[in-house]
Amino acid sequence: MMRSLVIGSRRSGLARVQAEWVKNTLEGSSTGRSFTIAFLETSGDRWSERGEKTLPGRGIFTKELESALLRREIDIAVHSLKDLATELPEGLTLAAVSPREDARDVWVSRSFPHWEAVPAGSTVAAGSPRRVRQLQELRPDFSFCEIRGNVDTRLRKVEANPDWAGTVLAAAGLKRLGLFNRELHFSFFSFEVLLPAPGQGALGIEARAEDKEAVGLLRLLHDEGAGWEVAAERAFLRSLGGGCRSAVGAKATVERHELVLEGIVWVEALGRNYRRRIVGPAREAESLGRALAEKLLSETGSAHGGDKEIE
Repeated sequence: MMRSLVIGSRRSGLARVQAEWVKNTLEGSSTGRSFTIAFLETSGDRWSERGEKTLPGRGIFTKELESALLRREIDIAVHSLKDLATELPEGLTLAAVSPREDARDVWVSRSFPHWEAVPAGSTVAAGSPRRVRQLQELRPDFSFCEIRGNVDTRLRKVEANPDWAGTVLAAAGLKRLGLFNRELHFSFFSFEVLLPAPGQGALGIEARAEDKEAVGLLRLLHDEGAGWEVAAERAFLRSLGGGCRSAVGAKATVERHELVLEGIVWVEALGRNYRRRIVGPAREAESLGRALAEKLLSETGSAHGGDKEIE
């Protein structure tokens, strides 16, 4: 009898839901294989739970899973793709990108149904430099404070803290966990107002590159359109030299094999965000992401841009 293939996941409630989706989808695809889930704690989970101020470095939510893959303790690793470094460890491959859940960000508040209704001088809890920098330009009258913890923990903190006007969370996590039933105000940010993290809303599913069986099975989960979108977004982030804690936002959209990519980056030396857009064939997703980054770097005096048509 063949052994079960082991799916590695973080321990958070959201990560468990995501890992169960992978397991159930694979088992429902008549693969003839069985799967089990192993839950691992990551340095990012420990940092978030302890409220430590010093970041443990890049890949804080993924490196323990990747190490377990390389040690052959697990066969598949499931990540929120926005947490996954743009450069994977040698020997690992991004075998599948899931169909994408809603990639928008959501305003969440006890008292204010929309971010535009918040009084001047109010405090917004936001743990992401990307969100803070974009919101600063929309509402320079806001003050910001740090918020950490998983999705449910952040909601409970907002519910319990009357000094906070609200916070911003990813729609995908709220939807996967069924948390829109809380007695809070929820309103969606359009992409025109707030660009999400590269890869937001998609799952990135890793395997060992040499494990042809696992890689082949995971292709059953792969969504081609989402794959092109996140390839463009991650190439944009990689070319800017950013990580998951960088003030970089990006959203690609694929329609009829054409890809539209919008990207934004905060330039500290200039004290402002730069946002641009590029259009091209979806099959050239990575080169479009690189071209958009090169254009922004050129405009901000950091590098020379290419000759793609940027709008």
